Order: sequence, then C-alpha cells, then structure tokens
Amino acid sequence: MLTLIVHLLLAAVFGYLIGSFPTGVLVTRLLKKPDLRSTGSGHTGGLNVSRLAGLAWGVVTALVDASKGVLAAWLAVRWTGTPWALPAAGVGAVAGHCWSAYVGFAGGMGLSTLSGLFLWQQPLAVPIAVALWGVGYFVLRNSPRAVMLMTVLMVPVFWLLRSVGYVSLEAAVLGIGGVGVIFIRNLTQLRAYDQRAPAEK
Repeated sequence: MLTLIVHLLLAAVFGYLIGSFPTGVLVTRLLKKPDLRSTGSGHTGGLNVSRLAGLAWGVVTALVDASKGVLAAWLAVRWTGTPWALPAAGVGAVAGHCWSAYVGFAGGMGLSTLSGLFLWQQPLAVPIAVALWGVGYFVLRNSPRAVMLMTVLMVPVFWLLRSVGYVSLEAAVLGIGGVGVIFIRNLTQLRAYDQRAPAEK
C-alpha cells in the first residue's frame, strides 16, 4: 500500500510538471509578441494565443496543450505499473496547465489538456461536455459559469459511463478529478471575468 501511495504521489507530481509546460508563453515569446499573461484574457491557452499571434499558432498551442496530459499519464502508467497513475498524473497535468510553476503559477483554463485526456480515454465525454456547456451558455449567457455548470453535470455522466462499462474506474476518476480542477480554476477567475469588458469575455 505504501508503495502504491508513493507511486501515485510521484505520478501526480510528474503530471503536474509536464502539464506546467507553458506552451502559449513560449510560442508568443518566440514570435516576439507581448507577454501573453498581460494581454487579452491573461490566460496562456490557445484561445488567447490566437488573439495575439493568429489562429494557426493558437491551434498549435491547443494541440500541444492537449497532448501533454496524455503524454504525462501514459508515461506515468508505464513507469509505475499501476492503472491508478492515470488519474493521478492526468489530474496533475490539468492542474499544471492551470497553475504553471514555470511562469509564476499563471496558466490556461485546463480545457484543452483535459479534452486531450478525454479523447484518449473516453471520447464520448467530449460531445456530452460540449452539449452541456452549450445548454449552460444558452441559459446563463456567461461562458465561465456555463463551464462550471458543465463540470458539475459531468460528474454523474462519468459514473453513468462507468456503470455501463464504457470506461474503467480509473478513467472515471480521471474525469471527475479533471472537471473538479476546471471548476476550481473558473471559480477563482470569476471576479476577473466579471470585471472584464463584455467584448473580451
């Protein structure tokens, strides 16, 4: 049991360090653009990169961000030999993307990193999450709050997918932990969202 706990802690730390890779900051620095963290939304994800450097670079950033969670979780499972390294490293990677240790704990919103993990482990969750966000946005007319509503509603969805045998228990825990991180990230950003001009939201 102690060995398993150590392995999971190491997997979580490893996932966090990989997830912290500041793709958007590096891309915009290479392009000699202004500091991404003080431009637009202040987030380091693909959407803000596209505002600053163009759509193509935004897509590149999003793809790298989507890949780093998968890479971290895959390597962690192989190295530790336990399937529980999947949620440990995966959730760690999402947290790393949201609060990167390499750029003063700034980061993105975690959606691209978590989406990459979903596409790898439970692709059906992606259209369900998008549909729930769409319903939330239609009702609330506010994207961050719609994301938060989506994360709450996805918890029973993951358990349902697990109960019908679509995903493993480890993948279900990954999903629940991942949307939990996204919920916290959006919750901490609500004041900033509300203070921002409507055109920037």
